[in-house]
Parts: sequence; structure tokens; C-alpha cells
Amino acid sequence: MRVAAVAFTRRGLCLMRHIACALVEDGCLVELSAPERLADGDDVCVLDDLGSWAARAFAQAEALLFVSATGIAVRAIAPHVADKISDPAVVCVDEAGRIVVPLLSGHVGGANQLARRVADICGGQAAVSTATDVNHVFAVDEWARERGLVIVEREAAKLVSAALLEGEQVGMASAFPLAGPLPAGLVAGADAEGLELGICISYDDSEEPFATTLHLVPHTVVAGIGCKRGTPSEKIAALVRRCLDEARVAPVALSAIASIDVKADEQGLRAFAHQCGCELQLYSADQLQAVSGDFSSSEFVLHTVGVDNVCERAACAGGQSLLLSKRSVNGVTVALAASEPHLALPGSLGSGPGTLTCVGLGPGGADDMTLRARGALDAADLIVGYTTYINLIRNDYPHKELLATPMRKEAERCRLALERAQEGRRVAMVCSGDPGIYGMAGLLLELAEEYEGVDVAVIPGVSAANGGAAVLGAPLMHDWCTISLSDLMTPWELIERRLVAAAQADFCISLYNPASKHRPDHLRRACDILLSHRSPETVCGYVRNIGRSGEEHCILTLGELRDAQVDMFTCVFVGNSKTRAIDGRMVTPRGYGEGGA
Repeated sequence: MRVAAVAFTRRGLCLMRHIACALVEDGCLVELSAPERLADGDDVCVLDDLGSWAARAFAQAEALLFVSATGIAVRAIAPHVADKISDPAVVCVDEAGRIVVPLLSGHVGGANQLARRVADICGGQAAVSTATDVNHVFAVDEWARERGLVIVEREAAKLVSAALLEGEQVGMASAFPLAGPLPAGLVAGADAEGLELGICISYDDSEEPFATTLHLVPHTVVAGIGCKRGTPSEKIAALVRRCLDEARVAPVALSAIASIDVKADEQGLRAFAHQCGCELQLYSADQLQAVSGDFSSSEFVLHTVGVDNVCERAACAGGQSLLLSKRSVNGVTVALAASEPHLALPGSLGSGPGTLTCVGLGPGGADDMTLRARGALDAADLIVGYTTYINLIRNDYPHKELLATPMRKEAERCRLALERAQEGRRVAMVCSGDPGIYGMAGLLLELAEEYEGVDVAVIPGVSAANGGAAVLGAPLMHDWCTISLSDLMTPWELIERRLVAAAQADFCISLYNPASKHRPDHLRRACDILLSHRSPETVCGYVRNIGRSGEEHCILTLGELRDAQVDMFTCVFVGNSKTRAIDGRMVTPRGYGEGGA
């Protein structure tokens, strides 16, 4: 969530900074503003005019947080209030942190949820006043937002809430499984027959199971598209509309447009995605060819772009299932796919099919993420992880709920993910590299025994050793081992014994966590141990920020490595007695040229 926060006093600024720190750890992006007399650091923007700030925040942020009197907040937002569906959340907290008031967009915008979180941070109380919350009645608009469902009829949503508050029955019809018992007042099946008012969850917003129907449409459909060079957006839009009509899918269900990466500069495709407000997801030919499923095949397409089908494979590349197979008109091909929404109802703790996937993101960039990893993240309704890793994927999943915890909060992070999964959520826990290599998979599986009914799946990822080795060349072509130089969880004496054993056995070695500000000399100490068994001319290398912005690498000798400047974002490689530097690449011969296996 993008939060714009403002304070007007010194005490308010201190509280705002405290709240912001906690929200950032949760995964929020927070911008702080205060009058010039208070803006005493780079973390605070100067507030010149409150009216201009409010106008900008309404247009750009998902939530506004006032640390002030409610009157200041009300007067600032008054000119901009338009609609409960489109308005951002607005929350006000007094500078003592005692009372937190959600002023605007409590359910759809998430102000109630934000107010409760701010109250937790401050040790105060959230003054939630929405009628459904006060009376403990099912809030259909808030539940729809949490589950990624689009509310089609706003007036019908009001009627549903009003009926439930009056103690009347409201029907429920869903094309998808509902996890947990129906909240009080909702009835389904034969019990809902004859009711005038009800909720329908379906891709098709033309179904009318009730005289007055509130349609909730899952925002999970992907349109896979292929097109000839220079195809205008109008032709693409016409076929997509036809496909949506044929599949009985409401246009609001469309969440993404997918195609092959050679179409990255196709203006018509990009214009159509922009018109729809959808992310344009692009995949390489190899990625598309690796997608499993029963797809149509074209030799012409295979010869042209390197994969036998673009639209169907692209639609399913994130783990979705095909809804409508390829349709082709005037050089445009379209297929539709979707991931089934997981609809856990309030109060369904332990009753839903909660799932938890531990996902390896790879060393950094999105290009190094596997298709299985992408599929797991696309299918999740909640993604949990260390703050740095959440920030790596934030722009790729702007509509998903993201929760982050700081370094050394690993057990807390795992328990948070397990608890959410036990509530019936589809949770993905993200790790850098591979989750089974110095990642969270082991701890999650250990703790999962305490959480009955939660199924934990481990999704492999490209490890730092794999990613860094590819940057350097081929340093791990023969037997190799990985050793972490962090002594937070392993005594240094044991690390030393492992280094000696690896050096004596002539292993190639990849070194994780080679240095930090608290242990700046660990790589030097490791090199001294290795130098007692290896030549100082042994070829070595290191890679910093693998697959991320600022990636850099160096090939050097073991003697030079001893004094290299490295950090926690660096992976170090020590060659064996046969490793060579060949044309600026680090290569450990496997022995094929000598008839070896």
C-alpha cells in the first residue's frame, strides 16, 4: 500500500516516523511530509500547502494518514471526496497515538484495516464506526476487496449491507468453492430459493440468480495475445471483447495481458494493455515452450518466433488454467486463462484448504524466476517475506496483499505465514535464491507441525551459486560445495573445519555471506585457511548483486581475494587445482576433453 502521511507538530512528527517504520516493515511505501520548520531529515518532504498536498495524495496514494486533529484532516480532504469505491483510505490519529479514526473508504479502500494496524503500532484504539463492523455483520465490500473481487453494482452492495443489518436473509451463489461456514444472514442452495436479494460470485456478470443481484467478479483472468507486426489496438480490442463474450467473462475480470517478449515494442499491444489498465506480461520463447498443457501447435509460429503457440501458452504461463482456447481473426490470436480464486469466508479458521508455498525468487531479477515460482505467486492472495525480497517483487504484484518483516524476524515471519494459511488463505513465503539453500523452507516445515491442516509446498529457485557461476563462466563444472561464512547460527570453529576439509579435498567452493559490517574480516580469515592448502594463484571470482541493478563481478587469484571488498550481497567462488581463467571467464574443466565423464 502506498501511504502519504503528514504531521504538523514535533510530537506528531515523532509519532509519524514511528508508525512509518512499522508500516514499511509490513511492506508499505510511506512518504512523510511536515512543515518546513519540522522537516529536519531527508526522510521528510517539506509541506508547502496542505491543499496541494491533499490533492496530490488523493491522486497518487492508496491511503492518507493524518497525525493531527480530525478537523484538519476533514477540511483538507473535503474538496476531493468523490466516491467510496475510488477514494483512497483516509485515517487520522491524534499525536499521542490514543485514538485512530478511519475517516474515508473504510471497507473498499482499507481504512478500517489500516486504522487497526496503526492502533496496534501506537498502542491506541481504532474508532471504527462502519455499521457492519459495529454490529459484527458480514461486510461484503471489505471481504470482496480482500479476496480480489470486483464489485459490479455499488447500490446492490449497499442493499446487501442494509439487509444484513436489519437481520434479513441474503442469498449467496458462487461458481467457485467457498471455504468455511457462511456468515450469519447469508444462505445458499435450496435455502436461497425465492430470495429477492443475493450475491453472485462468477466471471459472468449477466447471471441473475436473484431479482436484485450483487455481482462479485474475480479479477484473475489473463488474456494471452499474439499479433502481426503493426496491428492496431482496435483490432486487438475487438477480438478480446469477442472472446470475453464467448467465454461469458465480464471485462472487469481481466487482470493482465500476456505475450512473447519479441512483442515488447508492439505499440498496438501496449496501447491495448494501457486502455484496459492491465499489466503487460512478456515471456521468452523458451519460457513459453516450457509451459505445460494441451495447446494447439503451429509450425509457422514455431519457425517465426521459436515457440509453437504464443497466446495459449502466454495466458497460462503464470500457472493459470485455460478458459478459452485460441481464437484467430485478421492476424490476431487470443486465448483466455484464469487462476481460480480462493474464497475463505470470515471465521473460517482451520476450515478452509489453507496452502502455503515457500517460493525461491532466484538471485534477483524477474528473468531468473522460474515459471513454477511465478505460478505460485500469481495463485497466492497473500505474499510474505523479508522486506528486501518483498520490494524486489512489489511492482510485479501491485494488487496483492504483501506483508514484510525485517532481518532476524525469521520465526515470526514463518508463524505469520502459517497463521494466515490456517485461516484459509493462499500464502506464498518468498526467499531469495532457493528456499532450501539457507532459506526459509526448513524452518517453515519445522514449525508447520504446530499448524494443523496447512499444506506446505517448496518451490525451487535459482540459487546465488547457480546465478553467480553463470556470470563468471563455468566455475562449478566439477565437484563443489557451498559454505556460509556467517557465524550467527554456526560456530566459527565448525566453519573453519569445513573450510579445511573442502580445501584438502580439492573441491570448488562457493562462499555465501562472506562479510558484513559486524564481521568484516571473515573472508580474509577464510582465505588464510584456504591458502594453507591451496596455491595463492588459485583462480577465484566474486559476483555482487547477482541479477539485480548494479551487478558487478571480478576474477582474481586466491591471494588477491584475501583483500577483496565484499558484502552480504556477494557470492564468492574459489576454484580447485584445475580451474583456469579463459578469456576473462572462470572455468573448471570437467575432463570431457580428456575422455573423462
